[in-house]
Amino acid sequence: MTTKIQTLLIVDDEPEIIEGLKIIFSGLVGQVYTAANGLEALAVIDAQPEISCIISDIKMPKLDGVGMIREIHNRNLPIPVIFYTGHGNEELMREVAKYGAFDFVDKPDLPGLQEVVRRGLAAGFSKENLEDAEADLNQMLEKLKDID
Repeated sequence: MTTKIQTLLIVDDEPEIIEGLKIIFSGLVGQVYTAANGLEALAVIDAQPEISCIISDIKMPKLDGVGMIREIHNRNLPIPVIFYTGHGNEELMREVAKYGAFDFVDKPDLPGLQEVVRRGLAAGFSKENLEDAEADLNQMLEKLKDID
């Protein structure tokens, strides 16, 4: 079974938020990617398909968090998306929940965000391990067929 390095994508239109979160989480994951909006985030996901977890604001220019998670959902990508926002409301929460949002944390609750990101990484890691285990099992079954 192959072990993958966990990666985090931070999506926010405020550079100070990105830099602060990057400092906080760089010791928790092997690689931190950043994007200033949902369009940039999708480009990062296309270039780096091994993203383990996403932290995203909701209100951003070009493509907001709702549009981003809708596209991730439409692409059937099993990436936990955590919304870290100062613009959360019940209607937005219901909207992104339809597309599989992992959780919500209100800015500036950093301890809460750290806990949710740990759970998101664990959930993403579990899915990767299941996919790896399934691929390894299929390879072993193919080898057994060749022996017969």
